[in-house]
Amino acid sequence: MLYYSQSWEDTYLLRSIVDVHEVEYYHMVASGGDHAFSLLRHGVSHIHLVDTEHAQIEHVQKKLAALSDPNRDQLFGVHSRQGLLHGGKLESFLKKFAKVFPILLAPGARKQMVQADSKAHRAEVYARRWDTRRFQFLSSLIFSSENVDTKARPPGLIQDKSKKPTQVNYLDQFKEKILAHPLRQNPYVDYIIHGYHKHSRLDYLEGNWTPNSDALMFHHMDMKSYVKDLPRARHMIHASDIMEATDEEFNDDFFEVVDQACKPGSLFLYWEHRYAITVPQSFQNQWTLVQVTENDRVPFYNNFYLWKKQSKD
Repeated sequence: MLYYSQSWEDTYLLRSIVDVHEVEYYHMVASGGDHAFSLLRHGVSHIHLVDTEHAQIEHVQKKLAALSDPNRDQLFGVHSRQGLLHGGKLESFLKKFAKVFPILLAPGARKQMVQADSKAHRAEVYARRWDTRRFQFLSSLIFSSENVDTKARPPGLIQDKSKKPTQVNYLDQFKEKILAHPLRQNPYVDYIIHGYHKHSRLDYLEGNWTPNSDALMFHHMDMKSYVKDLPRARHMIHASDIMEATDEEFNDDFFEVVDQACKPGSLFLYWEHRYAITVPQSFQNQWTLVQVTENDRVPFYNNFYLWKKQSKD
């Protein structure tokens, strides 16, 4: 089953990281591939994509082929709800929400938000036209943790009962992101509202850019096993939110494997969605948490972490 047609991780955030921190090799959870395409267009020459789901790897390979097709926009579904951007479990869930979205708001409320040209203006539109009891009740019901877990996320991310989940207020996070950025500059919120990128565009799909044929290498395996076999070097290891699917003992071992593979200057990054990830003290002794100033535009995650390995000197 395809869980993610798109990569719901902010490419602005990832681009800001590679702009500041130089490494030798890039390794990322494949997901929908958009985050990797964005970094390739931004100047990264080669990326290794790793995923346990064969469907995700095949999906990214289809996107790679479609980027060179003369009917690229149609294949991706840039101006529609059908295509390579829309077939995942999460996207299907979001499209169903987008269909009921118009009945939650007064006529013209979405258009007014699109036209709002400042954060203050968007806050005014939200307070006056969006923040109704009907909108609060129904959107909170649809985006309840139980509903998101069962209808939008892979089962593996919620099956570990040894960890206590964090309650996520998706409505508050949605409000924060829709006020922070114009819809034309936030494809993630734009998709949630309309069921496709009506007013925005994923950055790698702007213009006629195509990556080099050898820019991506695919690995159908779990990330820990993959990292364990890496030669020691300066790596960027992107773990998405995969540590939500594994218990604390496994994650401790994963942190150790990452540390063993990485030279000083390496990066390790991941997101928390529903579960807090405990970081072993041994890892914290070698790695420093880096503050990232770029504001994450995606309204799903609780926290983002970027670790950088330090020299022992």
